[in-house]
Amino acid sequence: MKLPQLNRMNVIKLVAAVIGLGLLLLIFRDYQPQIKMMFDPAQRPQAIQAIRQHGVFDAFLIMLLLFLGTVIPGIPVMPIAILAGICFGALPGTIINACAIGLGNLTAIYLINWFKRDIQKQYRHNRFADHLRQSKNPLMALVVGYSIPAIPSYLVSLQAANDEKRFGRKLVFIAACLGTIPLALIYALGGNSLLNGKWLELLLVVVILIIFFVGADHLLKYLAG
Repeated sequence: MKLPQLNRMNVIKLVAAVIGLGLLLLIFRDYQPQIKMMFDPAQRPQAIQAIRQHGVFDAFLIMLLLFLGTVIPGIPVMPIAILAGICFGALPGTIINACAIGLGNLTAIYLINWFKRDIQKQYRHNRFADHLRQSKNPLMALVVGYSIPAIPSYLVSLQAANDEKRFGRKLVFIAACLGTIPLALIYALGGNSLLNGKWLELLLVVVILIIFFVGADHLLKYLAG
């Protein structure tokens, strides 16, 4: 007997949660010595240096965890993305976040038709969903929607899947990728600032984001003709 869509979604969430927990345990195991060192003020500088020396394998684990969290609703992305900034610094952390979250959003748009009915019921009376549907600039609304942590990314992906009929997959995918950049930057710089105490970086983020949103708006208008 074929399972209802909602049950299938719950099974997928459960499997993703188990895989995510396994990835978290692997990451914790690799960073456990540095975590212990961070509690000793005398060893903290050495701990920070050791944390930043971790390589490709740990970056891959974090990217995979971010990808799962973006594709499957219920896995929190924010602490994982901040962790990327803590472990790899501002620029590498931003690249890791943008690639993993971006691929996750594109995959979610592609797969969302399997669960569209259930998601539409879930977000039928959501105020963010109403704003996305009624926006006068739908592509820019997707960019902003993906950039705001308070808006569920699956809700934005649902609207993106609907907008494909109007604008085509290419433009929708470009909007989705652009929307991941501010989020990736905020999380990575936030993590880097937490580790190093460089709070002035957060002011720089505000300036960069203003420039980014203005540029993204002009780009999408140009591409849409």
